[in-house]
Amino acid sequence: MYAVALTGKNALTLQKREYPTIGPDEVLLKVHAIGVCGSDLRIYQNGDDRVHYPRVIGHEIAGEVLEIGSQVTRFRMGDRVTLGAHIPCGECYFCQKNEGHFCVLGRSVGYQIDGGFAEYVVLPKEFIENGSIQKIADNTSYELASLSEPFSCVLSGLHEVKMEAGDTVVVYGAGAIGCMYIAAAKKMGAAKVIAVQRSKPRQKLALEAGADIVIDPTITDTVQKVREETEGLGADTVIITAPSAQVQKEALEVAKQLGKLLFFAGNKSVKETSLNTNHIIYKQLHIVGTHGAPRHLHIEAVKWIDEMLIDFSFFVTHTFPLAETEKAFQTALDKDGLKVVVIPTQ
Repeated sequence: MYAVALTGKNALTLQKREYPTIGPDEVLLKVHAIGVCGSDLRIYQNGDDRVHYPRVIGHEIAGEVLEIGSQVTRFRMGDRVTLGAHIPCGECYFCQKNEGHFCVLGRSVGYQIDGGFAEYVVLPKEFIENGSIQKIADNTSYELASLSEPFSCVLSGLHEVKMEAGDTVVVYGAGAIGCMYIAAAKKMGAAKVIAVQRSKPRQKLALEAGADIVIDPTITDTVQKVREETEGLGADTVIITAPSAQVQKEALEVAKQLGKLLFFAGNKSVKETSLNTNHIIYKQLHIVGTHGAPRHLHIEAVKWIDEMLIDFSFFVTHTFPLAETEKAFQTALDKDGLKVVVIPTQ
């Protein structure tokens, strides 16, 4: 089989490997679509303590069950499935609370085990027993199914921040995740969605995703504009998908009294962020951060995609064959379009 392995920082290598064999408790998946995640780009550029070279990375996987071990009863050959990212141990404190994405072992597909930038991936026993492997509808394409993992993270953010119908929502950043937040917020009843985005192409994409207003912070005072659009009150819900300490600080000003903020994107290099905590105290703000998603929200994400509750085809703007994975990564790094998906098997 062919796989694209990360062999060092900024080094992706197309390799010919032996066809994988599976044990009695494992499943062999034929990968039909694998999305390029922002975390894949970070591993590619900067490495990760959990990733040892060579490693096939990638966790936004959709594919077909090709072989099943003799002890596996949940799946059948030919099942069309999409995966979550985490490999919960099933035994630790967080796993027992159904929060396997915080498993103390911190294991994920594409980190400690090989992931989806390959023709095939072996799913281990722990993942089959405790992870999220969800069947998809017959009419759901693998490309759209590969969005289930990132969209589950979006649903997790909306769940934790407790966005309500009728809210005015400000979304910082209009990449793939930001546009998913825009579309989902509108579907869930947001009265007005305001996107804050610097680049012209993504300003247009934000409007196409459903934003009512787009603010270019290079020419417009974001805080003032949001106040103008909210009768001086500020936003009910603020979602930060841009990795910027300055944006995090500004979001406290954009939110109204009793407002809600979601810090979704971590900062790239800033280890400490100075925030005006008076805004938190005297506005009585509700601030949450989210990372990953529990299994039940991955199940919900698959339902959204199967039922096309929003137009998920909008988010997939580029596809590449496996041999052009490096080009796919560069396209994502260049922020050209929204979601980049690799199709390993033609």
